[in-house]
Order: sequence, then C-alpha cells, then structure tokens
Amino acid sequence: MEILLDTNFVLTCVKQNIHFDSLANELFDEKITWIVAQDVLNELGNLKDRKGMKKEDREAASISFEILKMLEPEIIELPGKNPNVDIKLVNHIIDTEIVLATLDRDLKKRVKNKILTIRGKNSLEII
Repeated sequence: MEILLDTNFVLTCVKQNIHFDSLANELFDEKITWIVAQDVLNELGNLKDRKGMKKEDREAASISFEILKMLEPEIIELPGKNPNVDIKLVNHIIDTEIVLATLDRDLKKRVKNKILTIRGKNSLEII
C-alpha cells in the first residue's frame, strides 16, 4: 500500500498531535510505503523558514521534517513544469492505486483514488 502525503495533511497531523503512521497501519492490512514529493518537502521548508509565520506554524513544519525523517519515506520528483503542487500530485496518482493523504477539498474532488484524511480531532478515515 503506497500513500502519498500532502503538505496540509502532515502539518495538521502535527498540530493536532495525530500519529498518522500508527493510525494508518490500523486502517490497512498491508504494509504501508509512505511517499513524499520533493515539492512537499520544499513547501515544508519554506514554511519553516518564512518570516512573519506564527511560531506554532514554523514549529509544526520543523516537527514535520523530523517525523518524515523517522518514517523514511520514498522521496519522489513530480514531473512537469507546473508550479502548482496539487496539480502535480493529482497527475502522479492518476491510474494508480496510490492513496492520497490530504485534507484539501479540491484535491479530494479531483481524484478517484482512495483518500486518507483526518476525521474529527484525532482519527483518520479512508474515503
């Protein structure tokens, strides 16, 4: 089972203290391979270093890096010149069985793949 992580999913899990790795393992019978696009890592890096960001948001981005490092995800390059990361994520998972971990409503509408999302304040669900 491959799960592609979106920036907002990881950040929100950190902010809400949701251990998405262990919760996802309870939802799926298969071994999970976490996938992170280099574009997502770049977005997290930009948030972590951006001036004027709330301290809480900068810390969440920093903690996100640490969590991702522990997960040892497969890091991929998304093809295409489009600067919109969401479009690149959608294009990457078309016609695959890859699950997309996101909270983004627009992304959820655009993909036919399974979606891993946050339900309530402390659990995950597959839609």
